[in-house]
Parts: sequence; C-alpha cells; structure tokens
Amino acid sequence: MFKKTYLMFLLLSIFLCAGISHAAVPKVGDKAPDFSLTSVKGEKVSLSQYKGSVVVLGLFHICDPCMNQATEMQKLLNDGTSKAVFIGVNTSGDTKEDVLAYLGQFRTKITFPYMIDPSETVNKAYIQRFMPTVIIIDGDGIIRYRGSSTPKDVLLSEIKKIAGK
Repeated sequence: MFKKTYLMFLLLSIFLCAGISHAAVPKVGDKAPDFSLTSVKGEKVSLSQYKGSVVVLGLFHICDPCMNQATEMQKLLNDGTSKAVFIGVNTSGDTKEDVLAYLGQFRTKITFPYMIDPSETVNKAYIQRFMPTVIIIDGDGIIRYRGSSTPKDVLLSEIKKIAGK
C-alpha cells in the first residue's frame, strides 16, 4: 500500500511541476500582459496607457546584446521614421543605480522610457527566455511580433506592417 501511495504522490508531483514549468508564453496573436513600472527617471508608466499606439517593448538585462538592441531601438526613434512608442524594461531585478550606470555606458543616449522591475514581474508575465526579447504590440494590445535581437530595419518593417493594418 505504501509503495502505491508513494508512486501516486510522485506521479502527481511530476505532473504538477511539469504544468508549472511549461506555463504558456505570450505569443503572437495573444493579448499583451499589462504592467505598471517606474522608469529610471521616476516616471510611472503602464503598457495600457499606450492603447491605440504601436509599442515596441524591449526586455533587457545588463548585457552587451541588450545594449545593442536598445541602441537599435533608439536609432529608429531618432530617425523619426516610425510612429511607434518605444519602451525598455530591465527584467532582471537590477537596482536603479546599476541600470543607470549601465545606461551611462551607451554610445547612443537612450531617451525612451527605461523601466526598472525589482520584482521581475514583466519577466514572469512575458516568460522571457531570450536575451534580449523584442515584442511589438498593436494599438489593440495584441502581440504582433516576438523575437530576439532585431535590427532597426526589421523593426521598422514590422512596425509598418502592424500600423498599416
């Protein structure tokens, strides 16, 4: 009897753990999870405040690939060829001081809101597996693009497809 109960408990535990570890990743066509965070400049920003706009969301850590992606986003913003809103989120729970020091290393100054997320809520909501992660959200709050490192010409192409619908 003990072996049977133990085996059932073990199988149930494996089943429950498998369900937790394979939570659904928000993908293209899904509603983008909303969030509210504070930027490194102290601004309160929520995704929902940009309803009606195309949003390019960069999910970053403190790393070189993330620096490159944020720079690509900023270059596109500087070009003025896109009407999208750009947002960056440090998703690894780094401190404001560490993020500011990191941003100070950029050759291109980042002017879009760059959020800190001490509880890593955005990382958990978006189930970030790649570094960086780029998500483009349409005006209705639907994810239309999800990828990793994305050059500015590809970003612009995706934004135009989404905005043109």
